[in-house]
Amino acid sequence: MKKNLLFVIPMVIIAVLLFTLKATGITVHIVVSVLGLLTLVAYAVATKKEWKLPALEILQRVCYAIALITGVVLMNVSGIAAIAIVHKVSAVLFALMFVVTEMHKAVKK
Repeated sequence: MKKNLLFVIPMVIIAVLLFTLKATGITVHIVVSVLGLLTLVAYAVATKKEWKLPALEILQRVCYAIALITGVVLMNVSGIAAIAIVHKVSAVLFALMFVVTEMHKAVKK
């Protein structure tokens, strides 16, 4: 439970900051996305044996990776709407799966 709280609180803050790009700006968006990546990796290493829904946990991290990669591509290539759509959809899917997995963990405790 303690590991979950140490992960959930920073990830909620990170997710909120990432979804407020217009208010924070691109520099903060980039820094926060890297912090999110580091947080996800650290949490995955610390709790891999405790995953309640392994497929959803992996898919959640894949969606974050897709959002991160397409975000990097968007910084270098402009004018391709499909990449922007994939970036936004994967970010929303990550957020939804994050909520579902963490709620499932909270209920199962």
